Amino acid sequence: MEEYWDKYTEGEKALFQRVARRLLNNTFLVRDKDEEMRREYFFVARNPDAFNTFFGYIGMQVMLDRENGVVMLKNGADSGEGAKMQLGHLMLRKIDSLVLMCLWTIYADRLSAGRLSKAVMLTLPELRYELEKYGIRDQLDKTKMSGILALLARYNLLETSGVIGEEDFVIRLYPSLLFCLDMERFGAFVEQADKRMREGDAGEITEDADSVAQSVTEEEDEEEEHAEE
Repeated sequence: MEEYWDKYTEGEKALFQRVARRLLNNTFLVRDKDEEMRREYFFVARNPDAFNTFFGYIGMQVMLDRENGVVMLKNGADSGEGAKMQLGHLMLRKIDSLVLMCLWTIYADRLSAGRLSKAVMLTLPELRYELEKYGIRDQLDKTKMSGILALLARYNLLETSGVIGEEDFVIRLYPSLLFCLDMERFGAFVEQADKRMREGDAGEITEDADSVAQSVTEEEDEEEEHAEE
């Protein structure tokens, strides 16, 4: 690490430390979020070996996707965690994971349809429509939805503007969403969920989310477990 560190100016050393802390706390950097994060993104893009050396000491590595403008801190190949993504070792509840999957679906659908612009904007009714497919729309009032969106915004997966429930409320989706799910297991989940929706049986869909959520983060619905006890 010294071979990189000794070449940095004092300003670059301060920037390196700030970026490292942000990645540890927030997992993602998104190039087009704002000017500050744009600067941080390009600093990592110019110094990937230095960051990988630094994070390698704790079994992690930096993934850089230049096409989508995303930097992600993930478990290293030798960490024993495979491709499982962890949002700062966050324990997501089942309902959080389902909202995350719905947001991913909306983003991926617009991507495949070629309708992506620089900013991907989503209204609350559009999100609720997607949630209805999984039978959880009525489980989320404004307070719960606001909390979940704030949690995901902390990890630079999205950004909200306005007051939830008001007409001007919008959700801006970031390309970091593309990297927060185990695609193979998520695809199987969506296929099964769509099948149950066509058959008019959405009751067990949320139970199936466990297998996908475990591959996304370290999901555990502690509230439900305590309620059952």
